[in-house]
Parts: sequence; C-alpha cells; structure tokens
Amino acid sequence: MRALLAGVAVVALAGGCAAQQFQALEPKLELRNAAQQLADAKSGGFTLKLTGNPDDLVAAAGADADAATVKQLFNSSMSVAYDKGGSSSLGVTVDGVTGTEMRFVGGTVYVKAPVAELAAKFGATPAEVKELTGGGEDYDAFFSGQWVSIDTKAFQDAAGTPSASPDQAKVLEEFTTSATNLLEGAEVVRDKADDKHLVVTSSTTKAYGEAKRFATAVEPSLAEQFKKAPADKPVVLDLWIDNGKLTAAEINVLQFVEGATGRVAARIEMTAGAAITAPEGATKIDLPTLPGLSQLD
Repeated sequence: MRALLAGVAVVALAGGCAAQQFQALEPKLELRNAAQQLADAKSGGFTLKLTGNPDDLVAAAGADADAATVKQLFNSSMSVAYDKGGSSSLGVTVDGVTGTEMRFVGGTVYVKAPVAELAAKFGATPAEVKELTGGGEDYDAFFSGQWVSIDTKAFQDAAGTPSASPDQAKVLEEFTTSATNLLEGAEVVRDKADDKHLVVTSSTTKAYGEAKRFATAVEPSLAEQFKKAPADKPVVLDLWIDNGKLTAAEINVLQFVEGATGRVAARIEMTAGAAITAPEGATKIDLPTLPGLSQLD
C-alpha cells in the first residue's frame, strides 16, 4: 500500500511539474502560431499611432520638446497595407487631417493629399491656400486633392536611382525570422486580468541584434548604421492575440529614456487584408518635367 501511495505521489508531482511547464510554454506556442499565421497571410496591414499621455513625452524629452508638436504627433497616425502580389498602400493622418494616401500598383505610384487643408492646418492664410497651384493641369490636380499617377521607372531614370526595390515577401520572411528569434529567448506570460494580453520581456541587446540582422538581410548597406549596441536592459512588449490572430502590439517608448515616468506607447493595430487597386481617373504626372529634376543627370 505504501508503495502504491508513493507511486501516486510521484505521478501527481510529475503531473504538476508538467502542468506548470505547459502553462509557461503555452503563451509562447500561441504567439508562435499567431506569427506564422501572419507570415502565411496573402495580404494584411496595420495602423501605427502613439497612445498615452503627451505630457509624459514632453517631460521625458526635456527642453528639446515642443508641447504643440508632441500633441500633433498624438493626433496623427500611419496605415500600411500590403499583399504578396507586390502592391501596397500608405495612408497618413496628419494632426487629425485624413486623406493623404499613396498606392504602389504595377510599377506605378498613385498619390493624393488634401493639400489645401494641410496648408491651412500649418498656418497658410486663406488667400495663400486659394493660390496653391503646380503650374499646370497635371500638378493642379494634385494641389486640388485629386489622384495623380507617377511611373516609378520614369522617376528612377530621371533621378538616376537604381530600379531595384526590397521584395515584400523577403521583408516579411526576414521580419518573421527576427520575431521568432526574439521569442525563443524571451519570457512570455499571460495577463491574469486579460487572457488575450501577452507580456513579452526581452533585452535591448537581443532586440538590437535582431534589428541589425533584419535590416542587413533586407538591405546590406544598412549594416553600417548599427555601430554600437546599447547598454543591456530589459525591454517589455505588450501583445494582444484573439482567436489565434495577432490584433495589436504596444511598446512603451519611455522605457528607453533614463528617469522617465508614465507611459507613451507606439501602438500597432493589425488590419484585415484587402485588394489594393489603382484608383480610377488619376491624372498622370510626367516627372522629368518637374523643375530641377531634369538636371539630375
């Protein structure tokens, strides 16, 4: 009987240890699966913005900070969408003014912006806004907030820039690799108050190393930008996963500022993929006729 009880105790203890190990491992598995699902998606996107208290950022930046400019940053955002077919889009909200968008489709760049509204936002008088013009019908279309198109090859030929551009599939693959490498050595725990919230703790040394690896893999010339690693300290990243999908990520930027208090987070909110198409009725701009561009030979 004693042998039986001892055996039961050993099994129970082993089971308890296994349960604890699984509980510690389970958030990592969920995060790894979410990262793989993101990498496998044919299209996707995200919105980047700042959250938190603008006054905390002003205090952390000290004399170099301008409170008005900081508040404009908190009222701005950037949205990116992409697909593995090579199309992508970039949308920007500038201090609450929406409508600035750029699309890359089939070797052509399409651009529109509420130029008059932005000019007024940043101090242009009504008379100055009314006089905005590009000196021709094609540029006037842009200044009036309409879609214009630009042949990227024509721009590259005129400006003397190389035609090669980073492959989106490669960028996504390398990003996934770096994220996986960081995950392997990080501590991942689940928020007891929110089971969709994972807290990942890594270090500045690991983050710096993976940032360098990623940048160099995408564009080798960027390697020279990584000359000195920062002092090693913990780095905390907050992630939210719902039904196996990564929905948001936040990192408190103030954790990198010595003596800073409060929270100002760079937040990424994932968005669903959608078809990225060329807008109808875009006015074509012949870039080589831009003032000064033809002299770049």
